[in-house]
Amino acid sequence: MRQRCQGPGCAELLPEAGVRGGRPRRYCSERCRSSSRRFLALLDRCLARRGARLETMAEERHLLRSAAYTVANEARGLAAVLDAEAGRPGWEQPAWWDRARPELGRPGAPYTRAALELLEAAHLAVAAAVAADRAPGDGWAEIGAALGVSEDTAARRYRRAADTPPPDR
Repeated sequence: MRQRCQGPGCAELLPEAGVRGGRPRRYCSERCRSSSRRFLALLDRCLARRGARLETMAEERHLLRSAAYTVANEARGLAAVLDAEAGRPGWEQPAWWDRARPELGRPGAPYTRAALELLEAAHLAVAAAVAADRAPGDGWAEIGAALGVSEDTAARRYRRAADTPPPDR
């Protein structure tokens, strides 16, 4: 049975094997052989880029998970303080006695400070989420729509040096 050329896009029949034996031909011409090698090299590069992208996606998801745990811990800590204070009588509530007293080393506005720490952790979580969405290739238009801002605003706020595409794209 005669074999066909293994070159990409070529289905030409190969000549019958000679009487002298030897290794069977795989390509009908040098051009098909070169084309096949170029195609396989391109496929290897694509697979390497895909593997690198999958590693980047896993790393970005890990950073997002860490940021989410930080937000949860900050919120849990603030809720625990508020729960502990809720059990006290009204005259022992910090609103009455925990005012700013620089001479005692007490900063003022403890609830506001705690809420700002929580907000900062949430901002870091949003930035990590944007990076995790960008890793597999989501565009700035989709991210901007999710954030409720324009595509340019989302890109301006969250673009990083690591967001540049790898070479050979």
